[in-house]
Amino acid sequence: MPKRLDDLYHCFYKPQELTELKSSIEENHKLLIENLSEGDRKMVLRIIDAEEMICNYQSKASFIQGFMLGVELITELQNYYDHSCEKRNLNDHGHFFMPKGEHDEKEN
Repeated sequence: MPKRLDDLYHCFYKPQELTELKSSIEENHKLLIENLSEGDRKMVLRIIDAEEMICNYQSKASFIQGFMLGVELITELQNYYDHSCEKRNLNDHGHFFMPKGEHDEKEN
């Protein structure tokens, strides 16, 4: 099941552009790197990579939780409709508010 949920995620997930936000991050990253030593630059890149991994994991987890919630809602609705169908009389013709016998008596 996890493999199928991963496949669904990759099939339906559409990344957002967020061009202004991404360009702001890149500009600030360049400014920061100009003032850092090589060791500090590597540390900043590790932090950025870890943040992106966290975002990816959270995005996938959110998709899976939403999908599972949708499945639960569909199942609950199906059970509701199945239960309400059991209560209906099989001889009913449509969704009339009055039983068939009462309707015929009022016409006479």
